[in-house]
Amino acid sequence: MSDERVDSTEATAVVRWLLEGGLAGLGLTKTHALQRAIVREAAERWPQWWNGDLFGPPNREAELPVLEATHAALREMRLLRRQRETLRTTARGRALLADPDALLEALHDDLRLGGDFEASAWSSIEGVLHEFGAIPDEQLGVIVASRLRNEGWSETGGAPIDPVTLRGELRPLLWLAEGYGLVRRSPRAEQLTLELTAAGYRLAAGPGPASTPAAPGDTALVFDAVLLNARGVRARLAVLERQPLTALHDAIQQAFGWWDDHLYSFWLDGSFFGDDEVELTTPDAPDEGVATADVPIAELGLEIGQRIGYVFDFGDDWRVRVTVCERLGAEANEYPRLLELRGTPPPQYAAIEE
Repeated sequence: MSDERVDSTEATAVVRWLLEGGLAGLGLTKTHALQRAIVREAAERWPQWWNGDLFGPPNREAELPVLEATHAALREMRLLRRQRETLRTTARGRALLADPDALLEALHDDLRLGGDFEASAWSSIEGVLHEFGAIPDEQLGVIVASRLRNEGWSETGGAPIDPVTLRGELRPLLWLAEGYGLVRRSPRAEQLTLELTAAGYRLAAGPGPASTPAAPGDTALVFDAVLLNARGVRARLAVLERQPLTALHDAIQQAFGWWDDHLYSFWLDGSFFGDDEVELTTPDAPDEGVATADVPIAELGLEIGQRIGYVFDFGDDWRVRVTVCERLGAEANEYPRLLELRGTPPPQYAAIEE
């Protein structure tokens, strides 16, 4: 059995359990929720959904939101259908149950091709988790909010998307992604973090040109990037030393939710718009006599504590003070990586008033 087939089977465990139960029929309550015995079996199979030691066994499907969201979605996809007070697997559900790869693709498409906002939100979530790996849900909300703002989304009434409000709005989508086997969360005792499963990572959009898997013996530099245009906004980023300086640019772009649609430059002496001798700029449009940022970081001779000036978009003049914090052995992951984000980055472009 191929690795791809294995991760599809593991990822779709919740969905296959429901579809297999629907072959014989799953009992429903008078309100068409799953019956108590089924809910309790789910809590035993997936104990991360429910703290039985603290609360005892669950009584209602609504107490397990991942299960509730997955059940509802499978009915909307017409993989399950209600027949009086019994839930049964449809012909399409039976066909997909026999093919875990096709089932996983269908579940991924349900998120990817859903409603306009949900599809955009899922695309942002998937992209962030693919690029940066495991990330606290608070930071995920900040980055996704910034990306959605840049795509033109706003709150009702036109106000900018608020990351705190958005986190609540994203929960049903993340519950469903977990039920589909594309996202997993950290254990209850730890800070809540989210990451793609192996199957979710495989189905996510391919890595960008600067995204590189760490190899044995690789070292990474950790950078502290402070956005000077907004109070309290900063990010900690890790980049492999063998990656070009453009990878640090990519990491800053992703952390602050910017579109990579303008020129930029680094100044290795920590200045902004300093001497050409210490400037490294956009590879595709360098000024005469200025080196480009397409050079391996290892060749720059960066020292711990060294400050670097970075400017993106010479019109809007986004300034970032970058400090080299530490050098460490690279973990098995894709780089560059966002390690931490503090504060809420402002939108790249101000909202246009009608």
